[in-house]
Amino acid sequence: MPFQRAGSGLTMVKNSELQRWHLRQEGRAHLVEINDTGWRREITWTVDGALMATMVSMDEKVRLVPGQQADAGAGAVALRFPTFSGPARRVSWFGGTEGMDAATQARVGAGGTDFDPEPGSAAAAREAWIRAHPRRYQARQTVLAVLRVVVPLVLVALLGRLVVVIDWPDINWPQLPAIPWPDINWPDLPAIPWPDIDWPRIHWPDWQLPAWLKWVLDNAKYIVPVLTAFVLARREVVRRRNHDARSIEASPAPQEDEPEQREEEQDHPEQTRPPQA
Repeated sequence: MPFQRAGSGLTMVKNSELQRWHLRQEGRAHLVEINDTGWRREITWTVDGALMATMVSMDEKVRLVPGQQADAGAGAVALRFPTFSGPARRVSWFGGTEGMDAATQARVGAGGTDFDPEPGSAAAAREAWIRAHPRRYQARQTVLAVLRVVVPLVLVALLGRLVVVIDWPDINWPQLPAIPWPDINWPDLPAIPWPDIDWPRIHWPDWQLPAWLKWVLDNAKYIVPVLTAFVLARREVVRRRNHDARSIEASPAPQEDEPEQREEEQDHPEQTRPPQA
């Protein structure tokens, strides 16, 4: 950890981590730079070198919209960060739809085109690992969700046992003096003559939920987070596959030899043969 001299003492300074995410969309080069120092995260978005938006935030979800002086047709960018520390989990660009502008689409998170992390970065290594091990990634996210549910229950159980087992001292707390509250003789309010309505009785069928469904409903607060984590992990894997497919389709196809060159090779095959040893 480097130190910086400030006055007569030394001040500890943490190295900042600069993350770069790139996207080529509609012939324009988008660049998102994230300068993360651990307690301060500065995010900058540029298009073809022109500044679109900048923000300082430590939130898990950040949305960048071009300012008034920037290009309003540049779209919007949404970022997702981990809960504690680490590189950005996703950086996406939104261009808007017929019924939704780019800012609203970025807020909702529907659709969008993902940025690519800079090669060799920690984010690129994470993306490569998820693409190489999609099932392991889904299993890990599901296990983490299970731990987030189970660990608090275990801690509460242990705390309950400690409260019972520990021999707490018997402290003779002093008794507080009684407060002489005034005795107010409130007047009796007149009775309201509510009408006596003979409501019809509905004979509901005698039906009970199946045992398995009742168990699921009783434990929904534990099951829903686990299922949500599995579904989100699955969506992340599918999202990356679709992104890779679009990247392959957008990449230029290899150019074929021109017809004249191929005809010349057919007329003079001896010029294209490799030399014999």
